[in-house]
Amino acid sequence: MFDASLPHEVYYHRAIQYYQNKFPGKAVFIVASDDTVYAKSKLKNYKDVIFSPGTSAIEDLAILSSCNHSIVTMGSYGFWSAYLTGGEVVYPDVLLKKEYRFSRHTYEKIGMKSFTPLQPN
Repeated sequence: MFDASLPHEVYYHRAIQYYQNKFPGKAVFIVASDDTVYAKSKLKNYKDVIFSPGTSAIEDLAILSSCNHSIVTMGSYGFWSAYLTGGEVVYPDVLLKKEYRFSRHTYEKIGMKSFTPLQPN
């Protein structure tokens, strides 16, 4: 895989704030996770966050791909949901020791101009 720490909850708060500033009063967030207990514990205080029921990965992918923009972490599932969405994508700009396909280096190399790096911590 990659040799870096995954983004902490600060990243999610910054990413939410990024879209709230960009779309004042209009941003609504849908969270899909394989750990909904954790996600709810970290994001429960946001009135504009909705949690996907998580009944299946396919259903979550369909819901996420119907959104306008995305906040992702460093995996393939988030990448594909964001890619299918087609809007702006905020992703964690982590320092990696090795090249990793879902990172700033790759996004810039292949010209993913709608992918916006955000400091994770």
